[in-house]
Amino acid sequence: MNDLEKIAALLLAHRAGRGGWDVGTSKRDANRFMICCLLDYQQDSNVAWKKGERLVQHLGDPENVWATISSCSKEAWDSKYEEYDKPHRFRKGYRRLWGIANEICARYDGDARNIWLGRTPFDALVHLWALNAGDQISRMIVGALRDSGQIKGDSGDVKADVHIRRVLGRAVDGEEINAANAARATELTRQLNAADPWQLDWPLWNIGKDYCRPTNPDCRNCYLPPYCLHCRQHGGTVPNQPGKSL
Repeated sequence: MNDLEKIAALLLAHRAGRGGWDVGTSKRDANRFMICCLLDYQQDSNVAWKKGERLVQHLGDPENVWATISSCSKEAWDSKYEEYDKPHRFRKGYRRLWGIANEICARYDGDARNIWLGRTPFDALVHLWALNAGDQISRMIVGALRDSGQIKGDSGDVKADVHIRRVLGRAVDGEEINAANAARATELTRQLNAADPWQLDWPLWNIGKDYCRPTNPDCRNCYLPPYCLHCRQHGGTVPNQPGKSL
């Protein structure tokens, strides 16, 4: 096996037990899941999901939360940003929910399940793209739906977020991949596990969150260093910690 194959095998071995996507089967559950996903970009994932849950509670946890959002004028919705505890670190991340809510009400009867039920993963992805959910968020939603058994079918790509770009870039290219080149991360996961790149999302994200930090990475406790180009380029020492052997 070459290094890429060894990296892929290790990542897949550490995917065991993946689950925990709280999609649910009811209309209320699916809508809550969708809101949390839409907030899960450019901010910490755990924070995003807590803020999503809190936003839904601010709105009264209605079954059709999209109708509640779209019942506001665009200006009124924008004015609630602080009152709703700033659901996204950037106001535009919160503001865009209003436009998506109107689309979901108009096209899917206010029920997020209608975006994906009875569709292939790719068809669901196309519908999410059309909603302007964002390319990477759309891929994450489809992957979560596959993991939770909501949809079945062909393979999908990872959500090439900051953790995944950093781990893949360091391991394979020797340096992290920037946001403008997210397609490189997608390309690499397709090389590593062509049959189903999405299977690499969870283990890569966990390495990035727990070990492969932006600075002072914990290479000693990561399982990729033997095949990680970044580690080899640093002479077997932990980057940013001179003299500390792996």
